[in-house]
Amino acid sequence: MIGTNYENQGVNLNNESESVNLRAYRAHWLLPLSAPPIENGVIVIDDQQIRAIGAYEDLADSIPEPLTDLGEAVIFPAFVNVHTHLEQDTLQEPVRRFFDYLSQSSIRLQNQSDEQRAETVRSNIQESRRFGTIALGDFSKDGLSAQILQEEFLFARVFHEVRGFKQYESEAIFKSVRDQLGQVAPMKRITSHLGMSSLWELSADLLREISIFERHVAIHMAMTEAETEFLVNGAGPVRQYLLAGGDYDYTWKPPRMTSVQYFFNNHFAARHNILIHMNQLTGNDIDLIKETSAKVNVCICPRTASNLEWHPTPVKQILERGVNICMGTESKALVRDLDMRKEIVECINQTGVNIDTALKFATLNGAYAIGFHKEVGSLDTGKTARCLVLPIENINQNDPYAALLDLSREVRWLDEINPV
Repeated sequence: MIGTNYENQGVNLNNESESVNLRAYRAHWLLPLSAPPIENGVIVIDDQQIRAIGAYEDLADSIPEPLTDLGEAVIFPAFVNVHTHLEQDTLQEPVRRFFDYLSQSSIRLQNQSDEQRAETVRSNIQESRRFGTIALGDFSKDGLSAQILQEEFLFARVFHEVRGFKQYESEAIFKSVRDQLGQVAPMKRITSHLGMSSLWELSADLLREISIFERHVAIHMAMTEAETEFLVNGAGPVRQYLLAGGDYDYTWKPPRMTSVQYFFNNHFAARHNILIHMNQLTGNDIDLIKETSAKVNVCICPRTASNLEWHPTPVKQILERGVNICMGTESKALVRDLDMRKEIVECINQTGVNIDTALKFATLNGAYAIGFHKEVGSLDTGKTARCLVLPIENINQNDPYAALLDLSREVRWLDEINPV
């Protein structure tokens, strides 16, 4: 609760064992995101959690020492990158066509050893940390990233990316990926799931088996006109791609409907769903998403849409229907880095949403999408003390969001700032 005194959280300042690790930070602005911005705010943390947050004048009588005054700065929640591929690295030449990306990234992964992939995952985790990411949703070839993520203080849902379009291979593929999933040690902060690559890369039986088996699924959907063309009439670049890869099923019949209609009308949705990209949507598609009883989150990747010259996701229409929108960076094979602030800037440029809305896409909304909203996504008591700081000198100090758009300013982790 904003403005709640940490004494209400069971902390007794007279008890040295309880108060010894408390640290307080004061800043010109705090951005809780679950409540309006707080000017001249104070946040109190211990080694793990936020213990209090509010205006300085409301907490002044009970602020513990030391109180570190950050001055002209803004404190805000760390980012939630709902969709990335930690096992993929930058390609030698930027790609501008989607099927070139699929081919090149697939070949590269096939030619890499587990040690090389692990090195890429660790490098991308460190880059994510440098850019201020606290939680993410990752698509993994075989769950390798889940094991490595357990070494870091991050929250993540890792989706083992399942492919297999031939109907007669469905049973064997499902058994294989299910067994693979069972080999990953469970952990509260890092959860592993079967993920659907895309509707046109999985047979109907595989889609159905995964939706029954999993409570949480993620899937790339409605990305290109080629996807719609394939589902409507069975022709076009998608068919050629499957034929070239030897994964086309000649018994398959096009459902003659959009991706969203195919997914929901055939009950391929699980209880919790992350639909990634969603650039090719009709008004009827959005209505169908809104009307479903399943929980649906739309994850946009603005820079990828720009780089591949896709239609921007119709964000405002989705928001009008009350559907949760979150944000991801996609793969470094499609964007040069894993900086969520650049996604925020591109989102604003593409869609015209306000900075506070775009910031929620990249934080609180994302936390809800991957199911870690009790731990991250906003500055609230009980949530992680891992939050971010940006300086706001020489900028419009009446605008608490202005520094977020200045990409020359580097974020710092609040809990790594030594008390003074």
